[in-house]
Amino acid sequence: MAIIDKIFREVGEDYKFYLTDSGIIESGVYQYKADGLQTLSFIPCRHFPLSVKTLAKHIVKTKSFGIKPFKDADFILDIGQGDSFADIYGKQRFELIDDIHRAARLLGKPYCLLPQTIGPFKNETIRKKAVKSIEKAALVMTRDRQSIDYVHEIALAQKNVREYIDVAFFMPYKKHVFSKDYVHVGLNISALLWHGGYTENNQFGLKADYQHIVRSLIDYFLSLPNIMLHLIAHVVHAERHVENDYAVNYDLWMEYGRNPRLVLAPLALTPIDVKSYIAGMGFFMGARMHATIGAFSAGVPVVPMAYSRKFNGLFVDTLQYPYLADLKAASEMDVLDIVKDAFAKRDDLKLAIADRMNGVVKERGEMLIEDLKTFFGL
Repeated sequence: MAIIDKIFREVGEDYKFYLTDSGIIESGVYQYKADGLQTLSFIPCRHFPLSVKTLAKHIVKTKSFGIKPFKDADFILDIGQGDSFADIYGKQRFELIDDIHRAARLLGKPYCLLPQTIGPFKNETIRKKAVKSIEKAALVMTRDRQSIDYVHEIALAQKNVREYIDVAFFMPYKKHVFSKDYVHVGLNISALLWHGGYTENNQFGLKADYQHIVRSLIDYFLSLPNIMLHLIAHVVHAERHVENDYAVNYDLWMEYGRNPRLVLAPLALTPIDVKSYIAGMGFFMGARMHATIGAFSAGVPVVPMAYSRKFNGLFVDTLQYPYLADLKAASEMDVLDIVKDAFAKRDDLKLAIADRMNGVVKERGEMLIEDLKTFFGL
């Protein structure tokens, strides 16, 4: 939103954001302010229940709360929740994403797949739907090398596809300042992995027990002098839920007797708040990819803990970053060894991160802006 806002401000064009599935359902205009951001106005709207037949009925009802923003829109953009235009999370989530592409086609609106991981599609029925949506898009933006290679493989008719990078690299933040008496280490625990995925039976095929890995990391850092270990939630809910990182953090904080060197980071209400907190760390580990991007783009030495190819495509292929713990291939001891080595070399990692931020990340950001201008006809 900040990038698009900047584009239209620079050319002096007025615009309106319509956000579906924003979590806000009341009609009206809302203001969103953050350090480094202009005030952004957006109009929330519900996501419509979609089948081709259902949508066709709604198209003629211009006052329908769900469909009117799509009917009135000049452009439709979809970021696919970053990694959900795939079938690894199940059919329901794929359909939620693909509904937007189908609506754009039925309404004759140009649509863009914003930077995201695309695929994999192992289910043949889902794969056919995905290929159609990819090939009919006006512009396809992938955020990693594996995704663009995959698009070239399955969607031969789509020629307007390029590799960019995750937009979270450009999210503004204000670095939190912590006591210099300690080295502040951040640990982001994925509640989804903690619970074994949505199926609760190691859905993502991790080689080692994730809960054992987490406790081993906590034990290791608490055994070191002058370390303050922060448990930082990235995905949160108002109550206990398979995705609620904060609930897992709270339980562990209690389990460790509220150790004075184990900090339960406060519940953050926006991604910018989370990134600002992470920016104050001297070292970071995480299994939520955007938590690790938050660290990387704030210059914090980080070890991403990968559970899908979206991590590998970004950190290994695009950024050529030397430290990543692949939970699908690494044993518990492997993970600990990678983290220990990275922590010892954190000054070197800061230099590597600065190099990538001033190189490939900056280049991809500039390319993103120019191609969006073309898509908007500016």
